[in-house]
Amino acid sequence: MKAILEFNLPEDKEDFDFANNGINYYAALCEFDNWLRSEYKYNGNEAMFEVRKKLNEFINENNVKI
Repeated sequence: MKAILEFNLPEDKEDFDFANNGINYYAALCEFDNWLRSEYKYNGNEAMFEVRKKLNEFINENNVKI
């Protein structure tokens, strides 16, 4: 199976950048989620539990799987 995305550059530059950098956005999101978890679990920072909970709400609402 192949998937081909086409963009009309320079008009679609922003959309191209989003598609091209998707893995970077995903990695940053995972890293932030893991940092929040560590802050709560190992440092006892209770506020991070609520922040992580809200982050995961946004993730689920946007059908993102991490």
